[in-house]
Amino acid sequence: MRVMEILKSAEITDKTEGSSLISLFSLWDGMVRALCPVLRPEKSLLGSPKLGGFNMNIGQFRKYCTKNFNMGTWGGKIQDKRRRPEIPAGEIFESISYMPVLGQRSLLELDEFSRTPEARKWYGTDRDMVASDTTVERVAGGFMRQSIQDIGYEMIDSADQEALWDLKLPSGKKLRFGIVDGHWAGGLWASVLAVSGKTDGVVDLERYPGRGHELSATRRLLKRAFRKLGKGFFGIVAGDGLYATKEDFELCLDHGSHLLVKTDEEGLAAIQDACYLFRCEDGLHLEGSDAKRHMEYEVTWTEGIEWQGLSLTVAHVEEHHLRPAKDEPEDIEFWVLTTATGFTGEDLRELAHLRWEIENNIFKRLNHLVGSKRPWSHKPKVMEMLLRIWMIGLTLLGAYLFQEGWICFKQTWESVKKTWRAVTRLMKRSLLLLAT
Repeated sequence: MRVMEILKSAEITDKTEGSSLISLFSLWDGMVRALCPVLRPEKSLLGSPKLGGFNMNIGQFRKYCTKNFNMGTWGGKIQDKRRRPEIPAGEIFESISYMPVLGQRSLLELDEFSRTPEARKWYGTDRDMVASDTTVERVAGGFMRQSIQDIGYEMIDSADQEALWDLKLPSGKKLRFGIVDGHWAGGLWASVLAVSGKTDGVVDLERYPGRGHELSATRRLLKRAFRKLGKGFFGIVAGDGLYATKEDFELCLDHGSHLLVKTDEEGLAAIQDACYLFRCEDGLHLEGSDAKRHMEYEVTWTEGIEWQGLSLTVAHVEEHHLRPAKDEPEDIEFWVLTTATGFTGEDLRELAHLRWEIENNIFKRLNHLVGSKRPWSHKPKVMEMLLRIWMIGLTLLGAYLFQEGWICFKQTWESVKKTWRAVTRLMKRSLLLLAT
């Protein structure tokens, strides 16, 4: 009964204080001793729905990652520049990767957590703390980029074996769908490659100095990804109008993939040719409704448009929003260009919409969980390493939630709305119980 009263009180505090809440651990520090004797003999408390039990917990998440991604072996693969490290590199890596899972929005918050008894027990250290914020920043800046990259690709390959990257289109076709986009995080510019399927994940990123350098960075990124994942790993790679160049279409074709571009600019000759055909009613046409996005749409498309020696499929999409957001137009239109063939108008429209997954489910979500848009360090290498490791943690959490977590969340808190922020709160509380 005391456990339920404490959890209820903490939940009310979460709702009233919101983002001003730094750490639940600091609020509970005085009650840990009183709580532990009650919990130790009652192992079933962690999974008891009657007590609002923790069917979803941080231990279950770690077990999932160890079983499905061999996370326990990653620590030995991480290389850094320290000659006589007192704190294992794997411990620093893991603490950073858990930041999205625990919703830690600053290195100071990570520092405070690292000093708690539950953190020390969780990481199995006898030191006074796991690692200070200054230590985390210094060690992260010394990580060898190649070793962190390799872990990311290993994670993507493991998830692929679980068919997590299989995307099913309205026509029934299945493929792996990559997305590239430029991203600004805490003063760092990077081109990011993500994959969207049953869940979303980050494959890799490439840093660049600023505006005007995104295309060259993306080309280096794609070449590396194709080399590591294999020719034809992605059925389609999507980008915005910036990527509507012959070089980028051919880059994907040379590696067994197809580039798909969503744009609202009509200046390209291929789009002008398609406009002429559509005016002559020479093209396929369909109308439909999208209940998920609350809109009606029309798609007109054709294949075989010749452009700079390439044969393109071109689609024109018109949409009417039934519930437009504030300050957004009711009607929009855009174009879809790709070298791929055999897709329906519904498929092309859906792929164009899924291009936004990288923005909504990666960039915005990561910023929501850890505040990635803020400048965490004045050193670009440190910021890059933090971003890479956060994105690994975010990908792992997404995979876990899809395969196991959301079911366990519902068993734990039936009346609570499923949100990623709610997951982080639950993970924090379960850590206190599991580690004592």
